[in-house]
Amino acid sequence: MMSNLIALQSRLAQTDCSALLLPSSDEFLSEYARPRDRRLSWVSGFTGSMGAMIVARDAAAIFVDGRYTEQATRQVDSERVEVCGFGIAAQVAWLQSRLGAGATLAIDTRLHSEQELRRLSDALRDARIEPVLQPRNLIDEVWLDGRPEDSRASVFDYDVRYAGLPREEKIATARSRIATRGQSLLVVADPEDVAWLLNIRSNDSREALARQSLSDPVSQFRVPVPLSRVLLPAEGAPLWFMDRSRLEPALIAALEGMVTICPPDDFDAALARLAEGQRVAANVRRTNHHHATIVQSAGTLENDAGVVAARGIKHENEIAAARHGHKVDAAAVIRFLAWLQDSVGKGTVTELDAAEKVTRIRAEHEEYLGPSMSNLSASGPNAALPHYVPSPDTNRVINDHPIYWLDSGGQYLGCSTDNTVCFAVGEPERKHVLAHTLVVKGWLALGRARFPEGVDSSQLDSFARQHLWHHGMDFRHGTGHGVGNFMNIHEVPHIRREIDHPAIAPIVAGMIISNEPGYYEEGDFGVRIESHILAVPSQFPGYLEFETLSTLPLDPNLVDETLLDRSEAEWLAAYHDRLVDGYRDMLDGPSLTWLENIAGKFRAMALAKGA
Repeated sequence: MMSNLIALQSRLAQTDCSALLLPSSDEFLSEYARPRDRRLSWVSGFTGSMGAMIVARDAAAIFVDGRYTEQATRQVDSERVEVCGFGIAAQVAWLQSRLGAGATLAIDTRLHSEQELRRLSDALRDARIEPVLQPRNLIDEVWLDGRPEDSRASVFDYDVRYAGLPREEKIATARSRIATRGQSLLVVADPEDVAWLLNIRSNDSREALARQSLSDPVSQFRVPVPLSRVLLPAEGAPLWFMDRSRLEPALIAALEGMVTICPPDDFDAALARLAEGQRVAANVRRTNHHHATIVQSAGTLENDAGVVAARGIKHENEIAAARHGHKVDAAAVIRFLAWLQDSVGKGTVTELDAAEKVTRIRAEHEEYLGPSMSNLSASGPNAALPHYVPSPDTNRVINDHPIYWLDSGGQYLGCSTDNTVCFAVGEPERKHVLAHTLVVKGWLALGRARFPEGVDSSQLDSFARQHLWHHGMDFRHGTGHGVGNFMNIHEVPHIRREIDHPAIAPIVAGMIISNEPGYYEEGDFGVRIESHILAVPSQFPGYLEFETLSTLPLDPNLVDETLLDRSEAEWLAAYHDRLVDGYRDMLDGPSLTWLENIAGKFRAMALAKGA
């Protein structure tokens, strides 16, 4: 990647700017940018999902949070790129120390939200560094050879059996919301909001599955939504800015007379025209600064996150589909775990071998539509990286360390899965068992929690951390996140400790959220458990509890029964007995026998507690 950085610095030297800011996002502010838009990765070699880089003419720095510090250190050229903490303060401090007052920073306004760029610009000016805001990027002028093409995957009508509500009803609700607030236009700039609103999905995940191979079994995943935007006026048909040639005929027919399909390149002009003199609603966190500026130049921009909030609450059809999809997916993962335990005893198995195997097993089921994420397959010191993705350069033999975890998921109609299983593939040490047991206790505490409906999601975070904290231990990522419906596995709400985080939201019935505590010792090992939980009414009016949707086994060899109380041991025994009964008809003989052995060990723990 060094030559790419040098090429960019050479181009930068031909401009009047001192440095260039490069985030990991694209023009749609996507969490997972398509290969064509992974500018940060192209320049730096860093493959994490979130980060930023500042490139000066003779210096550079990458800014990542605690999840990615070690990964960035491994991946970037340390002689040319400094690894720094994430956030505006760190970026400004680096600019001050490297360039000083009077420097100018080029910023592509298409790659930042209006809210984010306003804060950044204020901080830069306070440091006497001038932001140069423009909707262009120097990387696009030097990244010419080998740049991937845009997706051409077809876009289809997402059946209401899986989407939950008809698109007519969703559109009417959104329109009523802005009318009630006296607004004339709703800008839907997030492609995932568009996909939910119009009941559409793309075949990107299917194409990703077809592209996967032994040489790259982990990274070929795509969020199955097309990159598009919608303008919804208070009166008249919604305008969908989407390449019509990618739409399946049945979808075009279904939208006839309801939605107007427009060329994507017409969006800016249409936005300026419809915003003229009007009050315009938009989710300012998901609308890029360039488009926010167009609105502010013509009318008034007002924040509205109604669409993203609505899609976080699943309809009964979506919940039924999720229950089914999680069962199909869990059966595949159980088969994988049985294979893994057998295979590591017979020969060498690598992280990439395991990543490929779980995908192959999932793909045997006709309902599997592709990966929902990169397969995070981690052993030993690699498992200390919460978002480690194996590559040929980092691939470890799993047999070389007793601890292995796999964070993976699949796409199904009505369901996206994202689960982590952690198992011992050798004789674990005391520290491994202690860490895993404390994580299990936190996972149980959150999964069994009961709380008032509407409580902020941040208030649930300590349920999962309390037992780790008691031992002076913790983890540096969020405890949970909302999960999409055949979409992105990450959405609102998040369960995390930061009460002012923008993804914190009240928990209401119908939300599907991940439950994923972990523990990591840098350079040594890591453990994590992740399942999906559904917020449901409890027996007490006004209170909620969770139903565990993704039922996957835990490793009894990594659980210290002396640290469990009686209710925890009983719950784990009953849970694993339900797994045996629920998957009996979905597993082959060896896999079922393996699962029955797991359940038997947890029953023994419960008996030892006097259950």
